[in-house]
Amino acid sequence: MKISGLGKLSEMSIKDNIVVSGSVKMDGNIECQGFRSSGSTRGEGSLTAHGDVKNSGSFRILGALHGDGNARFSGSTTIGEEINIKGVLENSGSLRVGNKAEALQGIRFSGSTKVGGGLFSQKTIDINGSATIKGDISGDNVYIGDQSVSTGRKKYKCPYIVDGNIFAANNVKINNIFVQGDVKGRNVKIGRRTDISGKVYYVDSIEVDDKATLAQVPIQITETVEDNLEK
Repeated sequence: MKISGLGKLSEMSIKDNIVVSGSVKMDGNIECQGFRSSGSTRGEGSLTAHGDVKNSGSFRILGALHGDGNARFSGSTTIGEEINIKGVLENSGSLRVGNKAEALQGIRFSGSTKVGGGLFSQKTIDINGSATIKGDISGDNVYIGDQSVSTGRKKYKCPYIVDGNIFAANNVKINNIFVQGDVKGRNVKIGRRTDISGKVYYVDSIEVDDKATLAQVPIQITETVEDNLEK
């Protein structure tokens, strides 16, 4: 199904891709094979896609996004509730999520991102650009802040804010970030201009930059991170 002008989608379930290059309003929940928007899409319900979801335009729904494939956003995207997909979640534009975001095969953010809940994946979570996460971050590896964000000559001290904890089954590498909770991983590297209010736990190795601020001395744990997180 292709929509290139003004259009309206009522609540439906179709075994086809929806391609939007015009302006579309969605009333109710929509279920489709795949969804791609390069125009303007507004919706009052949720979107379920059994394939990939892509947005390079303006996309805003009040409900949740559920998908069996990947989700890639390079435009302006707002999801009122949660994101739950089985593939990879990528954002290189502006992404706002009202609740948690979960992508089983990995998460990559390089744009501006705000998530109202936690961020979860079974694979690597790699965040650059700027991001505010209101819950926990949990993944196999967690990498945040490879480069600082600047506007003109002004550099922001903490372009990354995590109001919860950071958990990784293997590696944690963070830089230019404020973490309200704990940081826990097998190998932990804490870079410049990092401020951690909670505790830092590591299993094998720890590296802390001289310009990082920790509330407490890092604690080595002998059990695996996975076992420790279950407690």
